[in-house]
Formats: sequence, structure tokens, C-alpha cells
Amino acid sequence: MLMIIGTPIGNVEDITVRATNYLKDADLIACEDTRSTKKLLRLLNIKTNGKLISYHDHNGASVRPYLIAELKTGKSVALVSDAGTPLISDPGYKLVESCHKDNIRVSAIPGPTSPIVALTVSGLPTDKFTFNGYIPSAVHNSRKALVETKNLQTTQIWFSTPPKLINHLKTMLSVYGNRRIVIAREMTKLHEEVRNAPLNELLLYYETNGPPKGEIVIVVAGANNVKTNDLSDVVFLLRDALGRLSLRDAVNEVSILTGASKKHIYQNALDIINNKTEYK
Repeated sequence: MLMIIGTPIGNVEDITVRATNYLKDADLIACEDTRSTKKLLRLLNIKTNGKLISYHDHNGASVRPYLIAELKTGKSVALVSDAGTPLISDPGYKLVESCHKDNIRVSAIPGPTSPIVALTVSGLPTDKFTFNGYIPSAVHNSRKALVETKNLQTTQIWFSTPPKLINHLKTMLSVYGNRRIVIAREMTKLHEEVRNAPLNELLLYYETNGPPKGEIVIVVAGANNVKTNDLSDVVFLLRDALGRLSLRDAVNEVSILTGASKKHIYQNALDIINNKTEYK
């Protein structure tokens, strides 16, 4: 049987008794980085005895057949990630898919996963949500991914990284408008931090203080079809749009995002171009 095991995302005490027992008894432990898993097992007083095997994106095609062969002989294999629940933004699903094709039983021992931890502490609606993984690094790709999701009514969860966070927030503000978002980082760890504020406020905060360190989860309020004519929103979105688009296209985009009239947006675009910022 293949057992998918959730491991701590920070605090080692989050490991379950059942997970600990299974890791002790498993014939093989497939893990992203043997060094990370060895450290966890050492903290749990579990001896590896050569049963760790590296399994990740780069070697998956060659290692999967071996794991399937071992499972077919009746051995128990535990699948773990470096932190959190396997298959969430990692290649584990390919191994699970292969197991189903070969009629090999798959089960799971639930454990921590940062998207759910961030969602539960965010203060945003939890009844419906969408997990989107990492925001793409390239500006064009990140904008495309955000445009595809801007009309979703559900709370959205994204991953980001410290070097990319400010650019991601800028793109998110230009596409989503000034929604309430939550930045959750280093969940369950010593320097855990959760910031809940309108998007433009958090962008200004990180532009002033620099991006945070550690693993970052962004939780975003869903679209609610409420348009805004708020001065700060219109001016910010218009400045961003004028930096990317023609005057006409910038006016159209901001009108769609805010609901403000094209006539007013056009006049303010001219004011911005002429180094004026007054919103009429």
C-alpha cells in the first residue's frame, strides 16, 4: 500500500501519532529531499536503516517504476514531502495515478498543509475557496493567471515568494482591484505572521519595509461584483494601466475594474499624463 503522509510545515509537534508509527514501520519512505526527511525522522527518534529514497520532479520518471514494483511485492511505501501534505504543489499525484492504474491501494494520514492553515486564520470566507498554487514569475504569465480568476466569487489562495511578492501584489491590484487580502508567512513557525488589510495598504507596507522572509501564502477575497469609484483605487489602477497600455486601452481597463465612467477616467488619465493627480 502507498500511504500519503502529511508532515509538519514548521512545528515538529504537529506530526500525528499515527504518522509517526507508520514512518517507523514503512519498508520505504519516498521523499523530496532525503536530508530534510532525515532531520524530521531524527527528531522523531526514527531510524532510517537505508529505507529513504529520493522522489521528486527531476527523477520521478525513473523512480516511479521502482516504487510500483516494490509495492507490487507487498511492501509498504510512505510518501512524504519536505513539509506539509504531499501532492499539494508537488509531483506526488503522478505516483498515485500510477498506483491506481496498477490496482495498488492508496491511503492517507492527514496532516498540515499551509494553504488550509492560512485560510483558517485569514478571516475571509471559508465555505468556498480555490487553491491556485504559485503565481507565475513572469509578469505576462502572472497577469494572465490572475485575469483568468478575477471573476471567481470564491476566496482564492495563492503561493508567492519573497523576491516576487511586491510585483505579484502590484499585478494583483491592477487586475483584482483593491480587495481585502491576507499575507500569511512562516505558519506554525517561530516568526509566524498574518497581515489582513486592503491590497493597496499591504503593497505600500512591503514597498516601504521590504518583502518578508520565509514561505508566503496569499489569501484573497473573492469577487463580489461591487464596483468602486474610490479615488485611490482609480488613480492607482490608472497609473498602472498607463504604464502598460495605450490611453484608450488603459481607460477601458480601469472602467471595467472600477465601474467609474470612461469620461471621468479619461480626464484623470490626462491629468496623470500632465503630472496632475486630482480625481474629478
